[in-house]
Amino acid sequence: RQLYDEAIHNAAANLAQHGRLPVVIDDRPELFEAGSYPDAALYSGWYSLGKYIDAFDWNPGSVGFHIASSECATLKREGSQVWCKRMLEKGVAATIGPVYEPFVQAFPPPDLFFTKLTEGYLTLGEVYLISLPFLSWQMVLIGDPLYLPFKPVKEKKEMPSLQ
Repeated sequence: RQLYDEAIHNAAANLAQHGRLPVVIDDRPELFEAGSYPDAALYSGWYSLGKYIDAFDWNPGSVGFHIASSECATLKREGSQVWCKRMLEKGVAATIGPVYEPFVQAFPPPDLFFTKLTEGYLTLGEVYLISLPFLSWQMVLIGDPLYLPFKPVKEKKEMPSLQ
């Protein structure tokens, strides 16, 4: 657990360093309060198993995942309060979650996932595949795998002409 807690903090530090988005890190032991975070674009956190907290106003195109067991197990169940289902209903464009107990080490480390996503060179599907610690039937990506939410950090330089 400590490794993934550090990865969340590292993701926040990486994003803040790039200056592409304002970053808020909430490491209080209390759960979020409803409406706490307007204007949310990216999210990673844990562990309110099956109890989504409506703390975010999601920007169009938002991406987020909540590190908790079985958060994709009841996506079609009416009234389910799992994070993946509720984040999708509330407006995120993409999320990641398990359909069973994959244990924490099956989740993409947030620092790798969000750093690569915000660099703007790889699609959501590519970022998911390179950040997934191992392939598993238990972990799923929900969203357009070709989604590219950010422009590249640095524009590609053209090759000099040999003429």
